[in-house]
Order: sequence, then structure tokens, then C-alpha cells
Amino acid sequence: MDMGQAGRSRRVLVLIGAIIILSTVDLLITLFHLQSIGMAEGNPLAAYLIRTTGSAWALAVFKGLTVVVCATLLYSTRRDIRGEIASWMAVVILVGVLVMWHFYTQTTDNPEVVRIAQILHGENWLILD
Repeated sequence: MDMGQAGRSRRVLVLIGAIIILSTVDLLITLFHLQSIGMAEGNPLAAYLIRTTGSAWALAVFKGLTVVVCATLLYSTRRDIRGEIASWMAVVILVGVLVMWHFYTQTTDNPEVVRIAQILHGENWLILD
């Protein structure tokens, strides 16, 4: 392995760690909203799982498995430039998701906004008891 590959491999490992942390934060925020005011889930597979199981554990396992698959694929390509690019893209996307969560959380401080969102999303508005 040359010096470039070693550096790339280290960067990808750090990025994988960031992906795991950001994904965990996303899951925790998702569960907080699902167990309080509710929300419309953007991931159709996660929404189906929430709707059919009504289980926070099922959602956490699903999310965990997707992160494990992602991390495994990125780890297996850690020496390749495509693996590093994919890792950076995943981190950028997750940071974008957390920025959206920030604005969503600010907006949902207003009960009227939440009620309008519930009406607009109808059956797609999900709540976990």
C-alpha cells in the first residue's frame, strides 16, 4: 500500500465513524419526534416499518442494519478513490439531514404549524406510542 492509499484509508475510517455518529443522532431525533408530536417519515421503507410494527426497536434495528451495510461497503473500498468520494457524500448527506432536523425542530415549536402538518400529511403522519 502506498502513502496515498494509507492516507485515504485513514480518512475513510474517520468518515465511517462520522457516518455512524451522524446516523445515530438522526435516529435519536427521529424517535424523539415520533414519540412526541409525530412526523412524516421521508424514507418509505422506514415509514412502512413504523406503520406496520409501531415499534421503535424495529426502526432502530432497520436503521442500524442500513448503517452496518453502508459502513461495510465503505470499509471494503477504503483504499479506492471511489470509496473516499462515497464516504464524503454520505457525510454531506447526513449533515444535510441534521440541518433539516434543526429547522424542523424550530418549526414544530408552534402547535398550529404541527396541526397544519398533520392535516397536510394525513395518513402519512406517524406517531409511536
